[in-house]
Amino acid sequence: MAVKKEKKLKRMEAARELARLSGQVADGFLELNDKRVELPDEFVVKKVLKVKKNEISFEFSLKVREKREEGKGERRSLAKNQMAKGQKGKGRPYKAKKLKKEIGMLWKALKRCVKSGETFRDREGFLKSLDSYGKGAEEEWKAEWEKCVGLVREVLDLSQEGRGEEALEKCRQVDQLTKACHKRYK
Repeated sequence: MAVKKEKKLKRMEAARELARLSGQVADGFLELNDKRVELPDEFVVKKVLKVKKNEISFEFSLKVREKREEGKGERRSLAKNQMAKGQKGKGRPYKAKKLKKEIGMLWKALKRCVKSGETFRDREGFLKSLDSYGKGAEEEWKAEWEKCVGLVREVLDLSQEGRGEEALEKCRQVDQLTKACHKRYK
């Protein structure tokens, strides 16, 4: 897949566009012309500045290089080794941790969209992730989890209806609830 977009911008507009893209990278994705790609935690950054007579060219690229698997099937992660030895690993299983990171990334993207008045495009994916994670919720924090998911649904609804200020207030409530919950149960 290759998507290209070229547009003439004033310097401050270009700076805002770069800041928007920077926010997306921080949130773990890039989106261009309704095409979205998730980014890994690590990639190669390449910057090239060229100056020729009256022309300045600056190229910026992010490259993802997949690691080759060495000794496939021979090495196991620490968590798998602990489970194989009958040791109880600390924390939640890897799959839940991965899902939690995805939810965090989607939450940041939703908040950014609410703040900028943009449309959040992955409503169904976000709700599916929340439901999947909620199935593994422990009894001691399940009620807080369900309250938080309810507030996130309200944020999604309010932002879709164009009620940005109310959605921002709900975002603050979600952040406060999350912080209190993590402090109590983590």
